[in-house]
Amino acid sequence: MIDALAAATPPPVAADRSGERIVLPGQAPDGQHILAVLLKRSYSIVPGQRCRRTAKDRKLVSGDVHFGDPMNSTVRYESDFVPLKLATDVVLNASAYAPNGRPVEELIASVEIGSVIRSVHVIGDRRAHYRSGGDPVFGDPLPFTVMPIRYERAFGGVDVRSDLKVACPYGRNHLGRGFAIRNAPEVVESLELPNIELPTDRLTPERFCCGHFIHMDQLPEPAGFGWTMKVWRPRMLLAGVMPADAALARELRRAYRQVVPAEQRAMYDQTELPPMNFRFFNGASDGLVLPYLRGDEVVRTKHLTTEGRLDFMLPGDEPQINIDIGDGAKGPAMRLHTVMIRLDEGELDLVWCGAIPFPGPDWLPEMRQLNIEVT
Repeated sequence: MIDALAAATPPPVAADRSGERIVLPGQAPDGQHILAVLLKRSYSIVPGQRCRRTAKDRKLVSGDVHFGDPMNSTVRYESDFVPLKLATDVVLNASAYAPNGRPVEELIASVEIGSVIRSVHVIGDRRAHYRSGGDPVFGDPLPFTVMPIRYERAFGGVDVRSDLKVACPYGRNHLGRGFAIRNAPEVVESLELPNIELPTDRLTPERFCCGHFIHMDQLPEPAGFGWTMKVWRPRMLLAGVMPADAALARELRRAYRQVVPAEQRAMYDQTELPPMNFRFFNGASDGLVLPYLRGDEVVRTKHLTTEGRLDFMLPGDEPQINIDIGDGAKGPAMRLHTVMIRLDEGELDLVWCGAIPFPGPDWLPEMRQLNIEVT
C-alpha cells in the first residue's frame, strides 16, 4: 500500500514557517571557503503515510548530546553544526520489541530506507564463563520484551583485567560490552556479553579472546542504528587538517620543530597530521551513511515498535534557499545532511544544507549584507 502512496500522495503544502536555521562558515574538500545555511524541520511519523510537520521544529543541535554522562555514554544527538557532509546520515534512536509483547531470547530487528536494509541481532542479557583448557562458554540469554538499541549494549568495552597496569579500550567502541584480551578466569568469568550484534558478524567463544590488543580488529564490528563517536576507529582516522589550513599547519610545524629536543625530532617529523577526509563528518552507523537522499523515501522497520512493523514515508519537502552576501541572490542546491528518526517518540528531524562560496573568514568583518530567504 505504501508504494502506491509514494506515487499517489502529493508532497505536503509548504508550512508557513521555514524551520530552524543558522549560517556557518566552512570549507569544501578543495579548500574553497563556503557559507552554509543549515535548515532543520521536525515531523510526526504517520504509519503508512507521509510524515507530517510538527507544531514546533526542534532546534539545531550545537554540540553532541549524550544519553547520560558524556564520559560514560554514547551520543544521542550529534551536532548539526557541520557546513558540509558528503552523504546523508540516517540515524535511529529506537528499541527492539518482542512480538506481541511476549518475552523472547533473541530476534532480528531491521530498518529499510529506499533499497538499503540494515539489520541487527538482538539477544537477551547473558554472560561468559571461563572453562579451563578451552574456549569460554556463553550462558543462555534471558528473555526480554524491550531492548534499547544503543552502542553501550553492542560489542566493545574496556578490558581492565588482562593487564592490571594498563586498561585496554576496544578502539571501535570503548563503551560496549564483551571485550576481553586474555582467556583467564579473572578476565572472562561473568563478563557481560553484547545484546546487539550484526547477524553476519556474531561473537563466538572461538573468537572471544583476541590474545593481544594488536589483534582487536579481528573481533566483531559493533552493531547499532545510532550515532558512532568521533573518537572511535575507523572514524577518528579520517580526521586531519582542513584543506585551506594546510599551508598554515606546515608553517606552524616548522616553527615548533625548533623547540623540539634534537633527539626527538626524527619522531616529530613522522607525526605530521594527515589531510582531513570529509567522510569524518558523517557519523551514522555503518551501512546507514547513504548517497544524498531526496527526502521522500519509504522507510520500513521491523521489531522496532510495539506493533512489530512500521512503514512510513519521509515528507517529500523540497526547501529552497536564496543567499545574498552583497553580490546578488544565489540559490544553492539543497543537500539532505541528516535523517534523525526518534522512533520511540514517533518523530523525526531532517537537516538540509545549502552553501555558497565566499572569500574566507578574514573577509567576514567586511560583509555588509546577509539576506536569506527560505521557501
